[in-house]
Amino acid sequence: MRRAILAAAALGLACSSGPPPTPAAGPAPAAAPEAVRPTITVREHYYDIDGSSTGALRDQIRRLGPKDGGESRDALTVWNLEWTYHEAPSSDACALRDVRVTLDVAITLPRWAAPRGAAPEVVAAWRKYLEHVRLHEAGHRAIAERNARDLTAALVAVRAPSCREAGDSASRTAEQIVADGRARNRAYDVDTKHGQTQGVVLGP
Repeated sequence: MRRAILAAAALGLACSSGPPPTPAAGPAPAAAPEAVRPTITVREHYYDIDGSSTGALRDQIRRLGPKDGGESRDALTVWNLEWTYHEAPSSDACALRDVRVTLDVAITLPRWAAPRGAAPEVVAAWRKYLEHVRLHEAGHRAIAERNARDLTAALVAVRAPSCREAGDSASRTAEQIVADGRARNRAYDVDTKHGQTQGVVLGP
């Protein structure tokens, strides 16, 4: 077994109209193999802030927010990707079987309990801000889940003349897919200015 640690399957639906055709006599066809899907776990963590004005809340976020490369962020999504498989040699080739991809996503968000007597406009600004923060982090989560789906599909498709070549191909493919996911993640933050274009701005 080979195992690696790094950074779900697409669902297909078929629709038809009218009654199904009457099957011809004979043995029932073999069931299609079930698609391999990654196992995905998502956890939320919180850091508590306080204050009674948007300025005080912004200051708390800058001071207490999660660090990304030493820089404070309002929120942060981090993922870890692991995969395992067995090699399945045959007379003329080697494939991978029992492919298992596990994605663990951890999302850190700010949490504020409005103090008694907090101004309604501050409460409203916070709710709007947090909604947009969640929207931005959902984008990071979607990139992670796409990465897990891509990796799963690629590993299932690996086939080579020998198991050594199959393992090497799996490693190269996985490294490229994870690198692509990291690049998409960075580009997403650049394009959205870390969520500012999506409304991640705590009102005046």
